Amino acid sequence: MNSSLYIDGLELLPIQMAKTSPTLVLTQGELLSQAQVTVTHDELGISHITEFSVFDFWGQHFRSDHFALMLVTEGSVDMSVNLRPFTLEKNGLVVAAPNAIKQLIGASPNARAMSVTFTIHFLNQTGLPKHSHDLLEYFSSQYQPNWSLEHSDAVVVERNIEDLFERCRQTDRPFGKEQLNHIFLAFLYEIGAQRQKYSPPLIRNMTRKEELVIRFATLVSTHFRQERTVGFYADALHVTPKYLTETVKEINGKSAGQIIDDFVILESKLLLKKPEYSIAQIANLLNFSDQSFFGKYFKRVVGISPKEFKTSI
Repeated sequence: MNSSLYIDGLELLPIQMAKTSPTLVLTQGELLSQAQVTVTHDELGISHITEFSVFDFWGQHFRSDHFALMLVTEGSVDMSVNLRPFTLEKNGLVVAAPNAIKQLIGASPNARAMSVTFTIHFLNQTGLPKHSHDLLEYFSSQYQPNWSLEHSDAVVVERNIEDLFERCRQTDRPFGKEQLNHIFLAFLYEIGAQRQKYSPPLIRNMTRKEELVIRFATLVSTHFRQERTVGFYADALHVTPKYLTETVKEINGKSAGQIIDDFVILESKLLLKKPEYSIAQIANLLNFSDQSFFGKYFKRVVGISPKEFKTSI
């Protein structure tokens, strides 16, 4: 079986296949360790989120090593996907692929949600049907990631997630794993069916400026390890650096340069937390000319040197 899938033309690799070029920012394990009530099987995680304030990645742009779906069951949650902000009210659903740029902006005190996370490894283990690309196409940035479900449809999704939760707790029973895989695929089919109703292609609804920011976000998530200049992305998008910076700031609140810095620094911090990487190796992985240049860049943005950050962990 092919061990990878493509979303937005980007190959999604299992974590064990990406050691020479790390792409992770927020791992599934890190996310699930902060959720309040979670059950897992292999690399599938089902969570009941009862307190959003416990998450330590507030306000940060991040990518992940997993697909994520979250249904808001009470209150409201403010977030953004690919630099496009939105508010999820009760019965609101968000879907996000690993390569999507995600940000948790805020949540009401009474916000509650249910989430399903899974990796490409789990998808491969499940045994996806031949038309899996069509089944997962709603994770593409071509489609609106935030859906406002009607009550009856939200009830169906909530029931499916609860069923997954229970099946995850019973995988040691006879045929438990097979039943879980069956329920999981049924869940994907249900979300795929609802996509037809709730997730029209974004291109029909976006302004030119919003479309530019989406394209910029996709480029940055792909190239930030090699390219850190606004000029590179402006040339690729056929606009001036000034126009790109002003447009991104107007839509997202941060300049294009700040978005690029966010990605580089988040990746840097992730790598600095890994004892197997030296600072010189990290500088090389992120395409800095030498360790000194990387150190100056990191300190300019973060306020401390990479060595100080690494020793503080």
